[in-house]
Amino acid sequence: MNNKRNKKVIVIGAGLAGLSVGSYLQMNGFETEIFESYNKPGGLCTSWKRKNFNIDGCIHFMGGLSPDEVYYPFWDKLIDMKSIDFVFFDSHSVVDDKDGKRIIFYSDINKLEQEFLSKAPEDTKQIKILISLIRKFNKARFPIEKPYELMSVTDKLKVAYTMFPYLRSMRKYLRITSHEFASRLKNPTLRYAIETAFVGHLPLFYAIMPLIWRNKKDTGYPQGGAGLISSMMEQSYYELGGRIHYKSKVKKIITENDAAKGVELESGDIHSCDIVINAADGRAGIYDLLAGKYKDKNIIERYESDTFETINKTLYVAIGLNRDFSNEPRKIYFHINKPIYIDKMTTMDHLELTHYCADPSSAPKGKSLIVLMPEAKDWEYWVDLRKNDRPKYREEKQRIADAIIATLDEKFGNIKANVEMTDVATPATYIRFTNNWTGGQISWKATKKTFGKPTTWNIKGLNNFYMTGQWAGTSGGLNNVVMMGNHLAQIICKDEGIEFTDQSLKKTKKE
Repeated sequence: MNNKRNKKVIVIGAGLAGLSVGSYLQMNGFETEIFESYNKPGGLCTSWKRKNFNIDGCIHFMGGLSPDEVYYPFWDKLIDMKSIDFVFFDSHSVVDDKDGKRIIFYSDINKLEQEFLSKAPEDTKQIKILISLIRKFNKARFPIEKPYELMSVTDKLKVAYTMFPYLRSMRKYLRITSHEFASRLKNPTLRYAIETAFVGHLPLFYAIMPLIWRNKKDTGYPQGGAGLISSMMEQSYYELGGRIHYKSKVKKIITENDAAKGVELESGDIHSCDIVINAADGRAGIYDLLAGKYKDKNIIERYESDTFETINKTLYVAIGLNRDFSNEPRKIYFHINKPIYIDKMTTMDHLELTHYCADPSSAPKGKSLIVLMPEAKDWEYWVDLRKNDRPKYREEKQRIADAIIATLDEKFGNIKANVEMTDVATPATYIRFTNNWTGGQISWKATKKTFGKPTTWNIKGLNNFYMTGQWAGTSGGLNNVVMMGNHLAQIICKDEGIEFTDQSLKKTKKE
């Protein structure tokens, strides 16, 4: 029987959540192995090559970049943040309405306020409310060093003291959605910009957080993109002594006497362990790998009620251009004159475009990679089409790519003749490569109903089993899943009677 200092842990999934928890457990003397169904790390945080273009399939912006802010240590304990070239942008995005009138969402709060006031003076009152909210929370430091479950009474009192100046505003603006706030605006251009750039169902409090992070230079883009971040996380895990088994899909979590004992692979191989962690798709872990035998009230609420809703699905349309697009805004939302039919549940009347010209690895010199993410709400249509009619599936992807290219040509000019590469990923693509339920890039919608819901670290009634990653939390995002890996390692150490450390022996020796 293993002692507490070298218990064996099997982690399912080599995404950032799995690599994070595996790394932090290695720091604390556990023997960990990761089983990954695909052939490279990162999960949804991934890149792929098409012709001479490197498509970042995940990162538009990455947070936790400022050493003065709360998320930075979770990253920096795992990868050398100072070695990465981060690019910070003057604006979050721009929005063009149907008349071509533009609103710029500047990263600097003062510039943002001036932009709004100059474009919509009739909405001064609501603008001042929004800007004052951003300024107020610009000073906040959320206490996230340890999970709530491990906080002592003293810890909770410190949290209450720290957060007290912000609680009233948080409660108020968690009840108001971005759509509801936009409806108060008189100026049609600003109203359209808020409705378009902010996710409508999100509480306004969540919507403004990216503006706060950008003002603090806590969010930017890592040159090298998702592939770089995933490979650095993988290398860190290897250096800590972890092992990863690629192309090793888990078929079943083995249980005995209501305790997880190991995993069975699709190959038939069985691997025993003391602890199993599901860092992959949450629904598959519970309903497939555990055959739905273990469910408590939190699991039922999450997967079998209407409290939690999965995020709206999208396509991921990448276009490689033989032209320099760097003179355009990094991210632009714009109205389109001819709506684009995606599927029977989705017709787009606007598009969101991001270009990667700030990253030399994305395209050859003088060329550009641009990415669009039109919604594709009928995810089952795309899954069924790929399964039952592959030629039609390819035709539909090309039809949409062609429609988008024609729209871009109308908007920017000189597009169609310079297209060198197109690549379209659908919900079926994401299910194929990551097994992510419903084929979305993010798990749950962050709504008023989900705020404050507990993280599903485990299932009551099943011992030696834990969960982490975006399906266990209340939303996705790279910051959150890396932080959750740290938090789960703290919880496991507490359960095993071990004093948690986030310092690796290798790093300590270097220092």
